[in-house]
Amino acid sequence: MKEGMGFDLVFVVLLTLSVAYILNRAKQGHKDWDIRRIPGLDAIEEGIGRATEMNRPVFYLPGSGGFEEPQLLASMAVLSEVAKMTARYDTRLIVCVPYSGVYPIMQEIVRQAYVSEGKADSFRQDDVRWFSDHYFGYALGIVGLMFKEQVATNIMIGNFAFDALMYAEAANQAGAIQVGGTAAITQIPFFVAACDYALIGDEMYAAAAYLTKDPVRVATIVAEDWGKFFVAGLIALGALLNSVGAVGLLNNILNW
Repeated sequence: MKEGMGFDLVFVVLLTLSVAYILNRAKQGHKDWDIRRIPGLDAIEEGIGRATEMNRPVFYLPGSGGFEEPQLLASMAVLSEVAKMTARYDTRLIVCVPYSGVYPIMQEIVRQAYVSEGKADSFRQDDVRWFSDHYFGYALGIVGLMFKEQVATNIMIGNFAFDALMYAEAANQAGAIQVGGTAAITQIPFFVAACDYALIGDEMYAAAAYLTKDPVRVATIVAEDWGKFFVAGLIALGALLNSVGAVGLLNNILNW
């Protein structure tokens, strides 16, 4: 066996068994875990209600990246729940897709959300829009559309770069309430400064589980946290052993 693979194998097996155990309990109906309150996600329904009262649309931006981008996948799960809420309240939802490759999937996510709420006739195919695969063309299209439609609520969840502040400022000038979320470390300060509510880092990945309260989704978040606690424990143990000059013991275990 290659050096260091033994420990990796044990870690992966333990994590897999933990996930299987938690998911099994969730499927049996046990609700052993809750996700702490996340104000930014609670504000999504508030923002949709505001748009309904003002008879103005909700804007949703899923960020950049293709299907290999974890933040886009997390954003798609949130989009599904947002679309269900807008369908429930009969509020117009505009989704701007960054790449042509993900456009049909985004369109189908919104369509299925409306169908699940019994509002298939309210789905407007043209409100799921693609402007350009080129960054600046996409950004200019979004900013122009925000002013044209006078959006009431702007939701930005996904992987963003320098363009995030452009969208946030345009939505602010249009008078929109804003909820933003990203795991891009360089953009988090801008989201905190420009948005009314911000999801920071892992809060975005927990969003779908939080909004749906689905026990299986909640269980996957719990399993991930267990893995993080284990790694954090190893770091703490390494620091302790290093302070007493016995770090070699931990190295032997990790290199097994």
